[in-house]
Amino acid sequence: MLFHVTAQHSWETCRGRMRDEGKLSPAEAAQRQNWIEGNENVKVLAVGGYQSSHRYYAFMEAEDYNSVVLLMHSEMWVGEVEILPVNDAVAMRKDSGAWGK
Repeated sequence: MLFHVTAQHSWETCRGRMRDEGKLSPAEAAQRQNWIEGNENVKVLAVGGYQSSHRYYAFMEAEDYNSVVLLMHSEMWVGEVEILPVNDAVAMRKDSGAWGK
């Protein structure tokens, strides 16, 4: 299954700000974003950040919704996380025989 994930935090919970102010070590700040690498249950296909709004957008692949929830758990402590199952429209178009027509 494919998932579109949006994760947003505020300036108050921004790990980059906390790192820059010395409230988090660089190692702690990096560890808290390890979800970007995925895990054995979730393959992260792409992540884009819109830093001025403290927002990330990601596409992930997993067998089930709960695997993505578990991966994103640390982000849920600092802001809103939306996990949406989505269809692979490219694959659907190719499978239907309509690709290139």
